[in-house]
Amino acid sequence: MAYSGEQIKTVQDELNTIHMLAKSTLDASKANEGGQMTAEQQVEYDLTMDNFDRAREKMTRMEDSNERDEYLAKMVDDPLQVQQQEEDELKDVEIKIDDRVLTPYERGLYKSLTDFKAYAPFEPQLYKAYGEAMSVYMRRLTHEKMPEEIMKALSVGSGPAGGYLVQDTFMNALLVKSRDVSAMRRICRVLPPLPSGSIIWPAEDSVMSDATWTTEILTGDLDVVEPFAAGSLTPKPLAKRVKVSNTLRRLPTFDIDAYVRERMAYKFGRAGENAYINGNAGNCPTGLLTNTDIPKWEPTVANSVTADDVINWVYSLGAAYASSPTTRILCNRAFLRKIRTLKLGTGSYVWQPGLQVGMPDRILDTQYELSDLYDDALDGADDWETDGIAAIIGDFNFYWIVDAMNMTIQVLTELYAEANQTGYIGRLESDGRCVLPEAFYKLEIS
Repeated sequence: MAYSGEQIKTVQDELNTIHMLAKSTLDASKANEGGQMTAEQQVEYDLTMDNFDRAREKMTRMEDSNERDEYLAKMVDDPLQVQQQEEDELKDVEIKIDDRVLTPYERGLYKSLTDFKAYAPFEPQLYKAYGEAMSVYMRRLTHEKMPEEIMKALSVGSGPAGGYLVQDTFMNALLVKSRDVSAMRRICRVLPPLPSGSIIWPAEDSVMSDATWTTEILTGDLDVVEPFAAGSLTPKPLAKRVKVSNTLRRLPTFDIDAYVRERMAYKFGRAGENAYINGNAGNCPTGLLTNTDIPKWEPTVANSVTADDVINWVYSLGAAYASSPTTRILCNRAFLRKIRTLKLGTGSYVWQPGLQVGMPDRILDTQYELSDLYDDALDGADDWETDGIAAIIGDFNFYWIVDAMNMTIQVLTELYAEANQTGYIGRLESDGRCVLPEAFYKLEIS
C-alpha cells in the first residue's frame, strides 16, 4: 500500500503537536519549587515522548513502504494484469482436449484449474509438483491408474492408506530477536580491504608554531620538525563456527545456507561494533572509549550532567572538527533519556527533534548516532556512574577501520557427518583505531 504525501504530512503534524505538548509540560514545571517536575508531570511527559517515538516510527514505516512499493513496481509486472491481457488475446481461440472443443462451461472449469499458473514465479518450487498433480487429479476425479510420480506428489502425509492429499507447510521465515543498533561502520572511515600486511600512517611529533610579524631582515621564530612517528592497523582474525542439522538443511521451503550467511554477517558486525567502541587493543581493535589519548570533559558536580556540562563538552571540540560533515555524537539510548529534559538558559532544549522529513535529531546542532553496544554509564540505581563515559563527540572520519579480507564462510560437509550435521566456519580479519585523538572529546562522569 502506497501512502500519499497528505497521509505522511498528517503524521508530521502529529509529531509537531506531540512535541508542543511535551514542551508545555516542561514549561509548566518551571513554576514548581526548584523548577523540578512533579511525579504526575513526569509521568505525563514520559507518556508524551513515548507517543512521539511511536509516531516517528510510524512515519518511517510509511516512507519505507512507499520506497518498497516503488521498487517492486519497477521490477515485477502485475501477474493479474498479465493474465487479463492473455485472456483478451485468447477469448476467441478454441481450446481442445483429445480433439474435442471445450464447451463454455468446460472452458470456465479449465480456466479455474489453471489460474494459479499466473502466480508461478512467486510460488516456492516445492508447490509446483503438488499444484500440477492436483490439477490432473481434479480433472480425472480419480486416483486409479494415476502415474506414480503424481501420486507421490499428492501423498505427502503419513496416513495408513498411502497418504493424504495435503502437506505440512514449513514457514519460509524464522522468528528472531531484534538486532542491536550498530553505528561504527556506518559513520567511521572504512578503508578498502587489505590483501596483506598493515596500514601505516604518519603523525606529527611536534606542531609548527604560527608565523610572527617581524622586520625585513629577520626570519621569525625557529621551529624544528622532528621525524614523523607512525601508527599502524594490522587486521586481526575473527571467527565463528556453527553446526546445523542436515534434517533442517533438507527442508525445501527454508534456505538454511542463506540464514547462516545472514546471521553470521550480523554476529560478525556486532563483534566488530563492540571492539571498535570498547576494544582493549590486545587481539582486537583499539576502542574509542579505551583510548587514553582522547581528551575528556568532566562535569563540575560529581555523578551529574547538566545542560551547562553538555554545552561545555560539545564546544570543547575544535572548530575545524566540529564543522566537519562527518562529526557525530555517539552514545547509548540511555544518554538521550537522561538529557532530553535539559534546557539551556534561553529556554530551548539541548535535544532538538528533526521534525522535517529527512532531517535527523540533534544535540546542540550536532547529529547523534546510537549504539546498543555503547555503555549506558549508569549504575543500578539509574544514576550516573563514576568514571563512566556517557558520550563521545568527534569527527569520525578519523576513526579508521580496515579489513584484510571480506567475510568468508567455509562449509564442512563431512566433519560432522556421524552426527547428521553440517558445519559452517566464518572468518574475518579486521582492525580499527582512532588515528587522531584530538578530533574527539569524551564526556566522562566525575
